Amino acid sequence: MRSEDCFNGADDDCDEAVDCADPDCAGGAVCLTAPTNFQPGVLVDAAAPCPDGFTADETLLFRGLSGSGCEGCGCTPNPTDCAADLYLYANTSQCEADNGLTGGTLAKRVGFPCDGTPINNGFVIWGGVRVAPFEVIQSCTATGTAVPAPARWAESKKLCHASAGAGCGAGEVCVPKLAPAEQCALVSGSATCSGYGRRESDWFRGYTDTRTCSSCSCTASGGDCNYVRVELGNDYSCFNHAQISQGDRYCEYAYSPPAHLVGTPTSSTCTARTSLSGSLDPTGQSTLCCVE
Repeated sequence: MRSEDCFNGADDDCDEAVDCADPDCAGGAVCLTAPTNFQPGVLVDAAAPCPDGFTADETLLFRGLSGSGCEGCGCTPNPTDCAADLYLYANTSQCEADNGLTGGTLAKRVGFPCDGTPINNGFVIWGGVRVAPFEVIQSCTATGTAVPAPARWAESKKLCHASAGAGCGAGEVCVPKLAPAEQCALVSGSATCSGYGRRESDWFRGYTDTRTCSSCSCTASGGDCNYVRVELGNDYSCFNHAQISQGDRYCEYAYSPPAHLVGTPTSSTCTARTSLSGSLDPTGQSTLCCVE
């Protein structure tokens, strides 16, 4: 006589008891609640093989989707530059009286190169010069291509579908018996889990990704001109007649002086910028009902 196959819906040993109803199946089969559209099975790690009796099909399940921000942008700082506006006083008395350092007439903006041209256009009249606070010129060159950060799941599982048999009551199926915590049933969407001990409705089967990133850009910061001075020349020559700090003045005499900057600016640091649009959304929401 043939032995009973507990999961094929047939009375193999002709004892008028099918699958779970057959005492021969009591040790290895159990009736599991499985309303319409419920898929009974066993929950295992995503990479684990499905156990015997649960190889009818398999469904990957995920939860905890993340993937914010963009990646791939870089920045290279360009050399920090400085510029200074120079203001000429009409006479020495005006220069010496300007304790607020706001007077004078704008004569020229100077940088590091010196071209030998006097800042007073070669006039003999000289009353002194005021140096405004330096303008710090800092920038970065963007590199790379911005792409959305990879989508990641915090947890991945697999439901191995049972080779379900008969011999159970209405709304039940006969499945291989495993540890209660692993014995589950899956249904699409949100559902109640009547007859089960645990309900998990935060599982998904995939995601849609419409995210895009804007072009990379960079913001420069931290550069300064604190170690830079204005070097004042004399008689159409750029030699070191006097050095003046930013926000200061020089009221001594100089004849037809050129001027330029000397010193070393502080290098900048760069911050990469890009913006994210679109969304990353889980799809295929499913409810997992487990015995425990």
